[in-house]
Amino acid sequence: MLLFLLVLLLLAGCAAQTGGAAVTTPPQPAEETALPAHKETAIPTLTPPTSTTTALAPSPSPAAVAADEEVPPFYFRDVVACGQTLPLVSTYDGPLVTSLSYDQDALNTLMETLPEEARPALEQLLRDPGTVGLAAYRIGREADGVFLNANTPMPLASVVKVLHLIAYANAVEAGELNPLETIFLDDLERFYYRMDQRAHRNALMGLEEDGRIFGEPPALILDEVAHMMIEYSSNAATDYLHMRLGQERIEQTARDLGLTTQTAPCPFAGQFMIMANHTRPQVSDQAALQFYTKNPARYGEDVMQLTAAFSEDEAFHEQALAWRQSARRPELPTQADFSEHFNARGAAAEYAALMARVALNDMGSPDSSFMVRRHLEWPMQYVENQELFSNVAYKGGALPGILTTLYYAYPLGETSPIVVALFYHDLDNNTYQRWRTSLAHDEFARWLLYEPTAIPALRKLIQ
Repeated sequence: MLLFLLVLLLLAGCAAQTGGAAVTTPPQPAEETALPAHKETAIPTLTPPTSTTTALAPSPSPAAVAADEEVPPFYFRDVVACGQTLPLVSTYDGPLVTSLSYDQDALNTLMETLPEEARPALEQLLRDPGTVGLAAYRIGREADGVFLNANTPMPLASVVKVLHLIAYANAVEAGELNPLETIFLDDLERFYYRMDQRAHRNALMGLEEDGRIFGEPPALILDEVAHMMIEYSSNAATDYLHMRLGQERIEQTARDLGLTTQTAPCPFAGQFMIMANHTRPQVSDQAALQFYTKNPARYGEDVMQLTAAFSEDEAFHEQALAWRQSARRPELPTQADFSEHFNARGAAAEYAALMARVALNDMGSPDSSFMVRRHLEWPMQYVENQELFSNVAYKGGALPGILTTLYYAYPLGETSPIVVALFYHDLDNNTYQRWRTSLAHDEFARWLLYEPTAIPALRKLIQ
C-alpha cells in the first residue's frame, strides 16, 4: 500500500484505503525542497525589465546588521507590496484550546471506524490541540458539526491558492482575462524557484502527456495555469497568476468573501527568497527573521521586490537559482520559522464556509461558480471517488511544520454536502516528515467525509 501511495504521489495522485472506503485525493506537494493572450484591460501585464542588471542595495557586514538591526532594502522597480488592505501578520488574540479532556468510552467508539493511517492525526489533536484548527459539518446542520480552534487563524500553505482561483474566475467573468489566452511556457518558467518537490515539473509532464502543451515556442492556455495551481499545486503557476491578477485584487477577493481573519497572501518565490538570498549572503537567516518580525511592512515590500526581480531580470533569476543550489538555503528550520510567522493565515471555520459556498454555487455567478468547481473537483477523475461521491473537491498544502486540508463532498444519493477544513501547524520535523509520506492528516479529513458516524463521534469526544 505504501509503495502504491508513493508511486501515485509522483504522479500527483494517490488512492488510499480507509476502513473499507477509498477516497482518492493526491497529496499536495510541499512548497519546500527535500532538504523541503487576450489582453486584459484592468489587470496589468508583467513589466519587462529595462536592463539586464538588477540594481540592489549592497549587503552590509554581519556585524553591521547585528548592531543596527537593519536589513538593506532591495531596489529593482516600484512594486505593489503585499499587505495593501490585509495585515501581513495575524493580530488575532481570541481563545485557543490548548488542552482537552475526553471520555475513554467515546474514544473507543470513535476508534472502531477510524482507519489506522489516520490515528496519528487524532493523537496529535488530543495531545496538542493548540496546533490544530478544525471545522467539519454537513451543510444545513452546522450546529451538529465539530469545531476546534475554528476561529483561530492558522498558516494555510497551499490552501491559500483557493483565493487565487476565485480571483481568477472573477476576472474571467468580468472579461478581464481570457481562459483561452496563449501563455508561452518561458513566461511561466520565470517564476519557477524550484522549491515545490517537483510539483511544477509534474504538472508540465501531465500536460505534455495529455497533449495540452503546443506550438513552438511551447505554449499552453491560461486556464491550464489555474489547473497546474490547483491539481498539482505548482507555486510557479500560482505566482504567475498572482502577478497577473495583482495584489490588490487578491486581497480584495478575500475581503469580499468575508474572510475576516485572513492575512495577506504573498508570492511563493518571494517568500522563499526572503528567507535566504544571494544578494544578502552575510545576513543570517535568524537576523532576517528578527528584522522582518519587527518590520512587517518591509517584509511585504521585499517579497514583491524579490518576486519582480526573479521573474523579470534574467541575470538575477539565474544568480538566485545558482546560489540556492550551491548554498542549499533556506534550510528546513528557517523555512519553518518564516512560514509559521509570515505564511498567509486563515481560520478553519471561514474556509469551511467558503467551501460550502463553492459547493452550493454561490460564487457570484453561474459561470464563476462552474469554473471554481471544475478546477477544485479534479479528484472526481478517480473511480474510487466516483463510487462514493457525486462530487468531491479538494485543496491541500504543506510547508515545514504545516499541513493543511480543505474539502467538500456530496456523498452519493445525498443532496447536502459535507465540508472539512483541517489545519495543522507548529508540527515537529519528525511528525511533519512522517505525515508527508503517510498522509495521516488527509486520512483523518477523508474519514470525516465518508464515514457517517465520524463527525458525531468526534464531536462527542472533544466537545
